[in-house]
Amino acid sequence: MNLVGRFLLLLLRALMHRPSGDPLAPVRHRYRVWLHDMDLNFHLTAARYFSFGDLCRIQWLIDTGLGRAFLKGRYRAVLNAQELTYIREFAPLSQVTLEVQLRCWDEKYAYFEQRFYHGKTLHSVGHARMAMLHKGKVMSMGEVLAREGLSVESPPETEAITDWKETLAAKRAQFG
Repeated sequence: MNLVGRFLLLLLRALMHRPSGDPLAPVRHRYRVWLHDMDLNFHLTAARYFSFGDLCRIQWLIDTGLGRAFLKGRYRAVLNAQELTYIREFAPLSQVTLEVQLRCWDEKYAYFEQRFYHGKTLHSVGHARMAMLHKGKVMSMGEVLAREGLSVESPPETEAITDWKETLAAKRAQFG
């Protein structure tokens, strides 16, 4: 199934899904590696990991209850950066379970961890950094959640996110 089909299924499921309201709860989605998901090495192509992550973060918006606010145009979520480490490959027709979780946020960005599993075996892990916009201005994730009636404080940064932020800052300083 192509990404448009997967996206439409996600939206259909959203109509029957009751939001959990917990922005820190992990969101899980399962995908199958079809022929159009593979590259010349006959494993899941690198771009598909990022596409699956996009779909799962949309599911996160739906699960938290923020999806309606986004559809009404109150907010926009803009991806700023992503990184991914590949550990094991996904073979054709294998099942991918993706777990996306909001790990923390600061005054500008929300940080998500993305873990890709086959069964219980971790195949890849990465992070996504997202800015939340309201009328073109950046808002912290904490502000967005509070406006939507969710009172949650940011958990502390993980070591991996702290290191990644330092790498991103170094890149900005160099390429500015």
